[in-house]
Amino acid sequence: MVSIAPARPRLGARRVTVPPASAASAPRDRFLDLVRITAMVLVVAQHWLMPILAVDGGAIDLERANVLESVWPATWVTQVMPLVFFTSGAATVLSLRGGRAVDRSWVSRRLVRLVGGVIVLAAVWLPLPALLLASGLDVEVVSVGGRLIGGLLWFLVVLVILTALTPVLLRVADRLKGAEIGILAVAAIAVDTVRFGLGWEHAGYLNAVFVWAAVYAIGIHGARGRLDWLRGGRAAIVGAVGFLVLGAVVAFGPYPPAMIGLPGTTVSNMNPPSAALLALAVGQIGLTLAARAALTRFANRPRVARMVDICAPHTMAVYLWHTPAVVLIAAAVVGLGFDGHPVGSAGWWLSVPAWVVAAAVALAACVALFGKLGLQGSDAVSLPRVVGGAALVGVGVLVLTVAGFDPARLADVLGPLVGTWALVCGALLLGARPVGARVPRTGRLVG
Repeated sequence: MVSIAPARPRLGARRVTVPPASAASAPRDRFLDLVRITAMVLVVAQHWLMPILAVDGGAIDLERANVLESVWPATWVTQVMPLVFFTSGAATVLSLRGGRAVDRSWVSRRLVRLVGGVIVLAAVWLPLPALLLASGLDVEVVSVGGRLIGGLLWFLVVLVILTALTPVLLRVADRLKGAEIGILAVAAIAVDTVRFGLGWEHAGYLNAVFVWAAVYAIGIHGARGRLDWLRGGRAAIVGAVGFLVLGAVVAFGPYPPAMIGLPGTTVSNMNPPSAALLALAVGQIGLTLAARAALTRFANRPRVARMVDICAPHTMAVYLWHTPAVVLIAAAVVGLGFDGHPVGSAGWWLSVPAWVVAAAVALAACVALFGKLGLQGSDAVSLPRVVGGAALVGVGVLVLTVAGFDPARLADVLGPLVGTWALVCGALLLGARPVGARVPRTGRLVG
């Protein structure tokens, strides 16, 4: 059993009267919630402005355009997945307060909650492409839209792996006191050496674990108070060094300058992840911690605190539904016969506000309709069931990431039906029940 002490109060923090967080929720840190919400807004904005629709020779193209092609420095700010994994690691420690233990029951509950939203997404999106095709929508629009929705589930694949490994990561963090972050960084660099030196591109996918586990571990240490020394000017210097290192590896190494994959490029820092993202993580985390005192004061203002408390529990739902929302808007635009505009043109810029507002309305509707649906786990789950369930949900999300919800792949061996089946079976093994249902509890947590 791992015992977690509550994080120590930060020096210099002003005492502010704030509305209490919901008693039904786990203990929260509004600074981390604010960072997570801001990061999710940037993720959504980046995906919505790629954009989904562009004109290529008079035909609608859903994939090839990207407004960030000519402004790659912006991706050093908008590519905030390092902050998402950092706050995820910290949130793990927060979930352990109040006597909770990291054991098989904790893992099963977290995995069930994590994949419950994906099962709801699959239940909606498996039949929807057929309805869109029946309505006369172009098959290419439906197929590409389905693949885009699946492709962004890669984040859940990594999070499932890290959640399953969390008991090990916490014990290693206690034993090595941060040295494991250096070990993971060295492993990531070794993978990149093989990837770029020998041309084994697929070897780079090992960094989906090494890179993001390192950032997740930084979040764990931060929530345990081991980064308390990193604030103010020190944190700013660390952040600046991170960005300087990133600039150096981009200038003199094999890494492309953009922190996202761009059309026409053969090498991406994100797919698969590269070690350059570790430098980006140090830069972003350092500057974020430098502003922690100011951000904490802002997040604890009564009105802001209420908004943070309302929005924070829905960040995962926003991630799951922001791409379906914009695909539905794209389908409506194509179905109604509106003309697109070349990326960067005056017409394109004039259409951006309408595009974003329409997508935001669709996203709000999706979150309102489906965001509260999900599953809850049980404490009474044996270790073999947790291992089997974790393997099945991991495979299920991976299959959906690769296959997406392309109607042309429904009959494939690795199609969306198979991925969804694996998800459901894995969730059942983990003791999943509908939200609100009574679940068996052992009354004892085994570490």
